[in-house]
Amino acid sequence: MEYILTIVSSLPLFLLNNASLENIVHTTILVLLTFCCGVITYVTVRTLAIGYKSTKPCQNIQSSEKDFEISETVISRFQQALQFKTTFGESKEFSNMIQFLKEGFKTIHKSKYVTMEIVADYSLLYTVSGSNKSLTPYMVLGHLDVATAEPNFWTLPPFSGKIKDGYIYSRGTMDFKNGVMGILEALDDLLAHGFKPSRTIYISFAHDKGNERQNGAIGASQLLQDRGLKKLEFILDQGCTVAGEVSGIALIGVTENSTLDLTLTVRGLGGHSALRLGPTPFGVLAKAVSKIENHKHPSMLGQGPEKEMLEKMAPVMNIWFKILWSNIWLFKPIITTMLSINPKMNAMIRSVHNVTNINTEQMDIKKYQIAENVTAHVTIHVHPSQTVSDVINNLRSVINDKRVEISTMYRSRIASMSPYGDGHFGYQTVYRSIQQVFQPYLISPAIFPIESSSSRYHMFTNNIYRFSPLVNDPGDEQRIHGKNERISVKNYCKTINFYKHLMVNADKVSI
Repeated sequence: MEYILTIVSSLPLFLLNNASLENIVHTTILVLLTFCCGVITYVTVRTLAIGYKSTKPCQNIQSSEKDFEISETVISRFQQALQFKTTFGESKEFSNMIQFLKEGFKTIHKSKYVTMEIVADYSLLYTVSGSNKSLTPYMVLGHLDVATAEPNFWTLPPFSGKIKDGYIYSRGTMDFKNGVMGILEALDDLLAHGFKPSRTIYISFAHDKGNERQNGAIGASQLLQDRGLKKLEFILDQGCTVAGEVSGIALIGVTENSTLDLTLTVRGLGGHSALRLGPTPFGVLAKAVSKIENHKHPSMLGQGPEKEMLEKMAPVMNIWFKILWSNIWLFKPIITTMLSINPKMNAMIRSVHNVTNINTEQMDIKKYQIAENVTAHVTIHVHPSQTVSDVINNLRSVINDKRVEISTMYRSRIASMSPYGDGHFGYQTVYRSIQQVFQPYLISPAIFPIESSSSRYHMFTNNIYRFSPLVNDPGDEQRIHGKNERISVKNYCKTINFYKHLMVNADKVSI
């Protein structure tokens, strides 16, 4: 009886507690629904706001300077420059090309405003003296050397400069004899039409950009320091491009990934292959390499200019991408996964690495002999939001094997973020020149995914911008250092026009 009374007496409390629980559930659901509605409303408003802010196309700013008109002579001169096989170590080819430039651009080399110097054997430094010494000079960079090419994989010979279907095929058409010749054609044309520079221009063409020592850039930088140069207004180096005529998105690199070269070494006992138990040095190294190949560094999305880049791209995307790009704060994991599929975009949001070579320190390995010491070379392009120590520690934890020694062969300087926006002369000079020539739908700051030569001139300015006047259609970037590198005649004309407009715009006191 007492047991029943106890149950009955506790029933109201039980019902009360259950009623409270029901209220809590209802309240929780209401709060969650309110929160979800708030998020949806914020996402919608932000998507519309960013879309409205960014959908206005870049204004087509006309220049007072007449556009450069391509001619058979200009095309022929470019084709001849492409025929010099200026790969690393080809001294005679570099000498011949330098002589060709002297003879091909007589207006430049006879001008009282211009001096040309040879630095580090085959690199060139031009000084175009300005009349107004109160204006801070600026610098334009390029390089004479090109990558090697295997002729069997090309539609046309890789050092022929031949034209097919409106495209000039040759190594260097995209990287970077197009820039070298474009700069010289622009300067030559301006001087021929009476251009008298107010602001001094330094033009530096390295012959060994593809070599990690980069004696050409270092030599030119040191020469200018020895002469007392303290400051440059800005530096323009090769870099990002215009992503297709259809989308019309031009990117200006305002920072870049730095380079880190590591060596992985495994040391062990050699011996006869038939008399060895356990893993060999090659086996240990192969396991480490496999781990590295399957590893991705953490995403740095949102910690650089790529956030602004994606938000500016949002209006030209379909509705789903527009929602994602406008709300990185919410969809960062999804966006990271999507961008990781594209090699170029992947390199903009994280450090990337690849194993470039595996070899043994022993030069005379015999048949059946196990190598004692083996090495693998790893090249890492370090995102500017990370440190070298972060990257090395990350790889060390991934390998997780004390038998694998990690040593640094080469590390470049971590690039800083160059200023961009309306109040920065260098950025606006590049920006306006792109507008005038390419008339893109939009222009955005970005990360250039590889190290440029401009890092050798960092002591002169923090205003370093990386842009190559190229319109890249899908698949074109694979041609750089790959097969069938090419540029259209139309694009080459725009390359010359870009540098011509740049020199005119940069010669002003303000822009």
